[in-house]
Amino acid sequence: MSEIQQYLQSLRSALAGSDPALVQDALAETEARFRSERQRLAWAEPLLGGPDALARVMAFLGPVEARAEAYRQRERVVAEALGPLVAEPAPELPSRPWPTFWGVFSDPRAYTSLVYLLTALVPAIFYFTWAVTGLCLSLGLLVLIIGVPMLILYLGSIRALGLGEGRLVEALLDVRMPRRPPLLPEGKGWRERMGGLFVDPYTWKCLVYLVIHLPLGIVYFIVAVTSLAVSASLIGAPLAHWIWHVPLMVAMGEEWVLPTWLLVLFPIGGILGLAGTLHMALGLGRLHGTLARGLLVDRRGGAAPGN
Repeated sequence: MSEIQQYLQSLRSALAGSDPALVQDALAETEARFRSERQRLAWAEPLLGGPDALARVMAFLGPVEARAEAYRQRERVVAEALGPLVAEPAPELPSRPWPTFWGVFSDPRAYTSLVYLLTALVPAIFYFTWAVTGLCLSLGLLVLIIGVPMLILYLGSIRALGLGEGRLVEALLDVRMPRRPPLLPEGKGWRERMGGLFVDPYTWKCLVYLVIHLPLGIVYFIVAVTSLAVSASLIGAPLAHWIWHVPLMVAMGEEWVLPTWLLVLFPIGGILGLAGTLHMALGLGRLHGTLARGLLVDRRGGAAPGN
């Protein structure tokens, strides 16, 4: 096992109990800094020996425990800076208090969750088209010399889309998601690392998420639009009846004339339905956030040990 892999394993152990998304970000950033510092030393001091250069790079990274604590502190600072829009970091989804029935109107998470439900269908169509079409095209080209590079690029794009979707989920559903891609399984060369795309479970979990996002997006859109439409119709029904003489109830081709006091029940029902819609959006948002964390967070916390 290489020095950087030993360092990453120690860092993962030091971050045990932290949010898996935080662990993934910490390991990816640490490896990126290791490689950038090694390249800088190779350019700035080309005569520096291999062991000496490695020692300088490891000294640059610092003690494992100090680095782990720095990542925890940075996570706390970010959570405090963003205030109520970001939950405190925790090993799993934090236990956030559910708003009261009327308190949901003042909960920003309910509105952002509703926005996600209404807009999820747009990226879902792209995800599904890209995932299915790209997979069929890449597999079909395997008989040609460009087949393997095309498949590698395709799998890399799937991981990139998974990372981008995670950022959208974090922004709208208030769920801590990775901000850096997970490390590929370690290999002796770039070919083995690229081959890690095929054996890394994270790649295929991203593909599953992108495919199932379409039926979920359809359900979210239908439920959200229907709930909003019914609530808005009930709220605006008396106004439409008084101004444009729109019949409120029609049975057997005849309009039913309702007493004036009964018209008040329509907007009351609409307001109750709107509150229920926000609660529904909040609940579906949390369920989808749980699904996204299950598929788009690398639960290993980093690369597999190398040889």
